[in-house]
Amino acid sequence: MEGTELTLGIIASVLAIITVIGGAIVGLSRRRGARSTNRTSVKKSTTGPVTTGEQATVATEGSVAVGSGHQGPINVNIQAGLTPEHEALHRRVDAQLEALQTGVASPPGGAAPVDTDALAAQATAKTEPLLAEALELQRQHKERDAIECLLSAYDRDLPAEAKLQLHILAGNGFLRLSELEEAEGHYRQALDASRAAELREGEANALGNLGLVYMNQGELARAEEHHRQALAIHREIGNRLGEASTLGNLGNVYLQKGDLARAEEHHRQALVIDREIGYRLGEAEDLGNLGNVYLQKGDLARAEEHHRQALTIDREIGNRLGEAQDLGNLGNVYRNQGDLARAEEQHRQALVIDREIGYRLGEAQDLGNLGNVYRNQGDLARAEEQHRQALIIHREIGHRVGEAANLGNLGNVYGNQGDLARAEEHHRQALTIDREIGNRLGEASQLGNLGFLAAQRGNGEDACRDLKESVRIYEEIGAGGKGPELVRRKLAELGCE
Repeated sequence: MEGTELTLGIIASVLAIITVIGGAIVGLSRRRGARSTNRTSVKKSTTGPVTTGEQATVATEGSVAVGSGHQGPINVNIQAGLTPEHEALHRRVDAQLEALQTGVASPPGGAAPVDTDALAAQATAKTEPLLAEALELQRQHKERDAIECLLSAYDRDLPAEAKLQLHILAGNGFLRLSELEEAEGHYRQALDASRAAELREGEANALGNLGLVYMNQGELARAEEHHRQALAIHREIGNRLGEASTLGNLGNVYLQKGDLARAEEHHRQALVIDREIGYRLGEAEDLGNLGNVYLQKGDLARAEEHHRQALTIDREIGNRLGEAQDLGNLGNVYRNQGDLARAEEQHRQALVIDREIGYRLGEAQDLGNLGNVYRNQGDLARAEEQHRQALIIHREIGHRVGEAANLGNLGNVYGNQGDLARAEEHHRQALTIDREIGNRLGEASQLGNLGFLAAQRGNGEDACRDLKESVRIYEEIGAGGKGPELVRRKLAELGCE
């Protein structure tokens, strides 16, 4: 029935996570576009998989990006004058910080780890044991406790560059957990530190990450503003990696707004740069982002072509996280083509990879995508089972955007089953969470779902109220696409004034 399909089509560009987030976490393709501007301040080598920030929504066709590698904001000669003992401590602490960035503090969009040399150089006697404790908490999936442990490992009176790195790491951790106010606070402290020390690249990084927070909140105008400021700085200092990253983020903002022409334009500009500088990981991201644009345009052949090109590159460079993302995106293309068997196969391959690399957020996304396939097949029992498994994971890792998205997907299943009371209950739970975390796109989506349910029950007054509020939020944040279209169409059909 049309009303229960609303969650699946409303914010088809995100964040799922991303982030996507793009996010859009459950039942989405994994957005390859929320590229952290940390990519300009990263280590050249990584020790393991990094997670996506899917910045997320309740859509099914977003995708998540992977970030980049380049040298950091301004690297001072931190080794000069250190004793051998301190140098050894510095190396051990740097390895610990790098390990945290394969899990709890991983950059949004899966970018390579932030260069933490300046932060490692500020290690004291308490730092190493506290970081060891943080790593153990990470292993136990106690992500928030691990982030707090990271923060307690350092004195707050740090030099500007070290302070910038610490707050970027903390912000990344809270963004990953969808604790958007905490993430914003840490990114703002990073921004203040970078401006105080005139670290222009660090300033651009912090601005870009704030843009990701606002995108996760559905504040698209603020997201665009911050990404545009970051883009101006990257161009001013000649940082082409940062320029490409930010162009990709702007492309995702426009995709979320439903401005597909501008989205395509920005992702194409990013692709040109990444190819010119030979950055294959970024090239795969850009191709995946373009695939998502074509998916939204309904050009499924071009969408498949671009996701296949991205998959080829990610396999060639050994990027298993990106490979899982590409497989999930291809699964969504096949689902839109009606080829549910191939869609299921792709999502199952993505699930295997995410479980092998221990990427629990990706695992939850894959389960949500499989749930949507089974719902399309009419196998509502299996659909419910997959969404419930995804919901459990999102709750365990504290990912509230994903929790809300899965509750919305379960609401869709119950709506298909004709159990409108349970459908409403789940959409209301999702609405409560989206309001608590400031996810305005999710809020608009759930209000639309509730309006459709009220209309199905013959309650025109409640239907008009919820649908009007849904449209008001969509218009306020400048969102476009299928979701707002469906809501406006229903309002006209009901004759709401």
